[in-house]
This record gives sequence, structure tokens and C-alpha cells, in this order.
Amino acid sequence: MTALAMAAVEEGPLAGVDLELAPGQIAWLRGPSGSGKTLLLYVAAGLRVPAAGSVTVNGSQPGPGRAAMLFQNPDYQLLAATVGADVRLNAASPAAAAQALERTGSAAWAETGVTALSPGQRRITALAGVLATEAPLLLLDTPFAGMARGEAERLWSAARAFALERDAAVLATGEPPREGPADPTLEVELWHREPPSEPPSSSIP
Repeated sequence: MTALAMAAVEEGPLAGVDLELAPGQIAWLRGPSGSGKTLLLYVAAGLRVPAAGSVTVNGSQPGPGRAAMLFQNPDYQLLAATVGADVRLNAASPAAAAQALERTGSAAWAETGVTALSPGQRRITALAGVLATEAPLLLLDTPFAGMARGEAERLWSAARAFALERDAAVLATGEPPREGPADPTLEVELWHREPPSEPPSSSIP
């Protein structure tokens, strides 16, 4: 079964999006700011209904339990009082929550209040929460924004291994960390609408 299938999807500036990810496959969306990377993730998550085309996750319509998304701003998804409580909130199991905390390095501050976290710790906590869902499709929007290269590489190595152990597909935006396996990158601008052609100018006699 295909983890994510998009066929002839049109929404906003995006048109003709054809994309398939198999279970355990990882890909990165690349393109300049405003090119539609985040929009494409919203469509894959079921948070935005496309104007045309079809989207399926594991053969069904996108929805809760089928896809889990890391937003650009972690404040959108940190809802519990402490780190541990937040990661357990939507976890597939207590064991999945514990493993996600350990893999991301956030177990050390599991009892820390969310409001006391640094921006980087908030992003890592949100990522741990997404991993803990064990959803078949993980959507990561600029997961390493603002992180030092070494920290990003360590975190991606852990998150990637966690996902692959569970045969989850991952679609992320931005530039992948340089170290580790070279996952394929997809240029979002390849799916942009053609700009309308300019009508020929006419001279007034």
C-alpha cells in the first residue's frame, strides 16, 4: 500500500502535483520561501482540501491517526503543561512516548514545564510528540530551523531511525542535514502553475 499518494492535485500556486511515497520512504521538499512547500504538507495532512485532484494516506482520506505534522511554529502543538505530558498526549502507547523522548534527547527535561523551554527545546519536544504518534506518514515543516548543524544532524539521525524502524514515510521541507543518507529532494516549483500569457500589445492609431 502507498503511504502517500497525490494525483493531479491543484491548490493555490500548486498544480499537477503527482507524488507517491512508499512506507519507509523519506523525501524532502525544496523551494524558495512562498513556493508552496508548507501548503503541500497541509494538503497531505488533510488540513487543506485541494481544489482538484486526489490525496490518500495508506489508501484512505488524510486525517487524524493517518498523518502527524510538525508545524513551523511548535507553539501551535504544545498543549500540555510538561514535556513528558505533551509527548504522551497523542502517543500511540506509553512505550512509544518514552522512546521518542529518549531518541530526541528530550527525556532529560521530561518533567520541565513547556513554558520554561528554549525555542530549540520547544521544537525538539514538538518533534518528539509527532514521532510518538507512530503515524504511517510524518510531515515535518522545516524541522531544524535555527539549529546548529551538529545538533540538526544528531536529531535527524535519531528521528530518521525512529521512523524507519516503524516503516513510516516522511515528507519534510527545507534542506536536509548534510551528514547521513542522501534522501531524495523534490523541487516544489516543478508543480507551479504557468503564469498567464501576456496578451499582445496593440498600438492605437
